[in-house]
Amino acid sequence: MFHLGWFIGNGSGVQGWGEKGYPHGYDWTSPAHFQDMARQLERGCIDFILPEDSAMVPDQYGGTSEIYLRDAAFAPKFDPAALVPYIAMATSRIGIIPTLSTVYYPPFLLARLTSTLDHFTKGRLGWNVVTSTSDLGARNYGLDGLPEHDLRYDMADEFLELCTKLWESWDVDAIVADEATGVFADHTKVHRLDFEGKWYRSQGPLNLPRSPQGRPVLAQAGNSGRGREFAAHHAEVIMGQVSGSDAMKAFRNDIHERAAAYGRSPAEIKVLFLASPKIFDTRDEADAYLRSMHSVADHDVIASLARVGAITGVDFSRYPLDEPLPEEITTNGNQSTLASVRSGGATVREIGLRWGHYADPDPMVGTAEEVADHMGELMDAVGGDGFLLVGSLRPRYVIDIVDGLIPALQRRGLVRTEYGHAHLRDNLMEF
Repeated sequence: MFHLGWFIGNGSGVQGWGEKGYPHGYDWTSPAHFQDMARQLERGCIDFILPEDSAMVPDQYGGTSEIYLRDAAFAPKFDPAALVPYIAMATSRIGIIPTLSTVYYPPFLLARLTSTLDHFTKGRLGWNVVTSTSDLGARNYGLDGLPEHDLRYDMADEFLELCTKLWESWDVDAIVADEATGVFADHTKVHRLDFEGKWYRSQGPLNLPRSPQGRPVLAQAGNSGRGREFAAHHAEVIMGQVSGSDAMKAFRNDIHERAAAYGRSPAEIKVLFLASPKIFDTRDEADAYLRSMHSVADHDVIASLARVGAITGVDFSRYPLDEPLPEEITTNGNQSTLASVRSGGATVREIGLRWGHYADPDPMVGTAEEVADHMGELMDAVGGDGFLLVGSLRPRYVIDIVDGLIPALQRRGLVRTEYGHAHLRDNLMEF
């Protein structure tokens, strides 16, 4: 069996905007849309929902925000931490993993926030740990720009060390709640930290007790060399941004080898690969969709280039569409994304096609039965652990997955048919 998560965002600030079947009539400023879709995903027994985040209105493409605001790309965007209680109120079992940046949050604030949300969700919270990718976002928080790429991960190591000490500053049995003696908490089991690091410090302790899971489930999407090292050291859910069984297997093996160096067991880590399945009623409809990918309009290619530029910091408008991106172009943003989309000497047009899933080397396009077979074959070849489904919360698409693909996977015994546990971590580690 393997796991399924759902990645909310993919650069879309207004869910489904610009896509065929956009749900006209819903109030995108209301949490009801997210709640309705979360109920559907829970009905499909998906392990967790992961809302991504960015703290900017991009202007990388051509030095203007026009294309981003036109397409609702990255903005407007709601704070994912604020979505958590609304989704939690509408569900009872599915996990929720908001994206929170170690660059923008103080450690005590983030540790307290995530502990609070783990209490309020009764043990269903995770934290997608990011070190951010945009100087635009950094300047919104009063910084001159982002620290250097690898330095951000060095700082995040210390950030997590401090958060862990804060989460653990109350012993498991610190709460006494003895009405006869009038003692609520045993002061000898609540511990001051006096943490002094290179970048962070905190006296501690946290001002609330251990949450149901002790700490949130940690997710991470770093795919650069330094990002993989960080993920292998800390994360329980790791998002792989590679395609094809050979690359996927190599990525998973690399993570396991790095994790072993930290004394971690592969069983503690679930490597989920990004996937955007497209489900059709017939093979003919699927083939027609695939043929349409051979004639993508420049308008759509440019929109895709603008999106990938927002997270890599590269202004693709400066380069001819049908020539390779110059080798000297580098980034202090998302390095793994840039390396992936430009691999093989891809032209700028091909970069846009790849990012927009117009030229996916391993497309998951077909009937529910065909895509289920393909996903099962991939996991057999890779060795596990599952997929992180990427797509907007457009009702038709969610239903295609929940009532089409997932039942086909369940009939093959590939995914869960019910939640086995109350806590997110226990469900993830169940198989």
